[in-house]
Amino acid sequence: MIFGISGCSASGKSFIVDYLKKSISSSKVSFIYQDNYYKKREDQSKDENGNYNFDLPTSFLNDELVRDLNLLKNGDQVVRKEYNFNNPNIDQKKVEVLPRPIIILEGLFIFNDHNISRLLDHKIFVNASINTMLKRRIKRDSKLRGYDRFDVEYKFENHVIPAYKKYILPQRNKADFVVENDEIDNDAPKKVLKYIKNLISDHL
Repeated sequence: MIFGISGCSASGKSFIVDYLKKSISSSKVSFIYQDNYYKKREDQSKDENGNYNFDLPTSFLNDELVRDLNLLKNGDQVVRKEYNFNNPNIDQKKVEVLPRPIIILEGLFIFNDHNISRLLDHKIFVNASINTMLKRRIKRDSKLRGYDRFDVEYKFENHVIPAYKKYILPQRNKADFVVENDEIDNDAPKKVLKYIKNLISDHL
């Protein structure tokens, strides 16, 4: 069974997935991330100001992701290099994904690509306000990753939000479960865990 978890950048997808990792037996579930299928920087599109835009459905090697999802479904292991945030100073580690009864896929545009979407048994959409997502993005990219704040705000305004409105938000209505994740101390992760556990009880 494959679950897809999607939502805008800084909506809290990774936070929820990290909670699921700690809460579901590792022998029963494997996690796979669309971020690990980003195209190389030089293959990304640029905006009108010449800045790379990583927030487009075409930013990913989705054919390779589809291939790997099918490998997992067929009982084969997948080995992939971990996303390094397009930072050449960060070594890319190899990540092994084992075929397990439950696969959880997390990514920005996994509901947009038909070939990915059709492989998902259940779709979960993580929703948050634009203001909340901006605050999280600034905290994450400026404070934790050391990015220039102006660059963070530029990308959020010119790349993240346009992509969210055009590509990601319209997919919310196709989700089987929508969880609100606006507050810092909320129960969104627990709600997602409960939703998943109700569906996978036969596999645990």
